Amino acid sequence: MMRSLVISILVISLAAVGSVFALNIVSLERERLRREEGIGIVMPSAVARIVALEFKGIFADIIFSRAMTYYGGKLIREEELTGEEWDWIYKNMDLATDLDNYFLDPYYFGAVNLSWGANKVKEANALLEKALKYRDWDWTIPFNLGFNHFYFLQDNKKAASYLIEASKRPGSGNLIPTLGARLEYEGNRTENAVIFLEENLKTTDDETIRYIYEERLKALKSILFLERAVTAYQSRFNKRPKKLEDLIARGIISEIPKDPYGGQFYIDEGGSIKTTSGLFHK
Repeated sequence: MMRSLVISILVISLAAVGSVFALNIVSLERERLRREEGIGIVMPSAVARIVALEFKGIFADIIFSRAMTYYGGKLIREEELTGEEWDWIYKNMDLATDLDNYFLDPYYFGAVNLSWGANKVKEANALLEKALKYRDWDWTIPFNLGFNHFYFLQDNKKAASYLIEASKRPGSGNLIPTLGARLEYEGNRTENAVIFLEENLKTTDDETIRYIYEERLKALKSILFLERAVTAYQSRFNKRPKKLEDLIARGIISEIPKDPYGGQFYIDEGGSIKTTSGLFHK
């Protein structure tokens, strides 16, 4: 009986020491978050899990906050992120979601920013695939995967399969099956992208994410407006306009809309509407 008591005391003591150690690490990480501005080495997931002990959720918050602090600082200074910096941010999102598999914010950040801003659709999809496994009730995860495959990878068949998955999850609404059917056709790419973003806005409460979606939606609606104007020009004059100014000169439109990202819309060599901003703040 005495031996059992001694063993119990040792186990409790070791657990207490481990908790104190982990709390000290948490405190040090928070202090480092306040001090550091540059990127550094991202702790391997296996090591982080050992160090965090039962405080994995707190560690995930710290890791995510550190990456967001760095990202926010770059935006405030109007500095473009390098490929190395985007890789570092992705690794932090990946680590945060390894520690807390249900942590929505890193998943959403990856879906919105890694795909659009960094042109890292593969990494964004890797985060969303992880979310698909753990957040198996959340219809917005397969919905965003569907959008990435449709808009960035131009894989309508794969996109439609994700939309089917999204439609089976609670709260998805009636629009998703219709949108999935629309993807069977190769045309209407910009129009379908507008529908995707409008649907995302309906279920997004985070003000930062809403702002990002609203800005991109405004840009895509401008592109759609210009695409339809080009079609009207072709129908009337049996030829493509060489530049957007031709649409004004021939009375198709009264003015060229502004790109909310600060770029200039133009017609590329293939006849598509593009913008010098690439739909991202430089």
